[in-house]
Amino acid sequence: MAAEILWFLVANIIAAVRPGLEYQEGFLYARREGETQIYEGKVDGERTQFTVSPTGEVAYQWGDYSYGPYQVRQDPSAAPAQRENAMGIEITQGDVLLFRGGYVPNSYVSLYQESGEPVMSLDIYMVTSGGTILNGSGGEVSQQEYHAPSPAVLARVVLAPELTHRGSVLLYLVVTVFAALNIFQICFPGFFFRLSLLGLVRNREDAEPSDFYIGMERIEWAVLAIVCLVLYNMCLNSVWT
Repeated sequence: MAAEILWFLVANIIAAVRPGLEYQEGFLYARREGETQIYEGKVDGERTQFTVSPTGEVAYQWGDYSYGPYQVRQDPSAAPAQRENAMGIEITQGDVLLFRGGYVPNSYVSLYQESGEPVMSLDIYMVTSGGTILNGSGGEVSQQEYHAPSPAVLARVVLAPELTHRGSVLLYLVVTVFAALNIFQICFPGFFFRLSLLGLVRNREDAEPSDFYIGMERIEWAVLAIVCLVLYNMCLNSVWT
């Protein structure tokens, strides 16, 4: 338990000082190489990386699959007149135009066509027991297609990457109180046994715990240790801005 407390303390400190980007179910840590911005981590168990140049060029890597490079450009003439707060942008891949219209950062619907129509990116997928990915129409989707970044993601990574942090000091301290209590129970079982008899029996110092009590006590130690481990992991994976 003591090693658990120290390990998660160090892990929380490291996580708290490293900003990153929430992406799908993962967290991509930010770093720079010269003028190039990199976001890297793991998504669905595979190494994931966005590489963003100062000119708005984006390359994406998920596992063994490479995507791009894409080019995200600001173009005021592309902004829909109906959306005053929209930033005009154009996204291309080579000579292929992927999107042209308005972008509204940190919004539920972030992309709008030049006509003002919203671009909904709520794709529905299902994964069968055999690992096959199906789209909303029942068609099979490859892993490469499933993990391809959407135009909304590309715009966000280049123009408005809202960086956050992982780790929670408050939750860590709360869990540590329970972990420390468990350590005391393990180190001083006789004290806690007699404390539990306070006001119930005379001559507490002469009382002896039964085999059943000792067995249940050890189960309690193990359960509390597992609960603390789960809570520490939750603490480490909590995100704050």
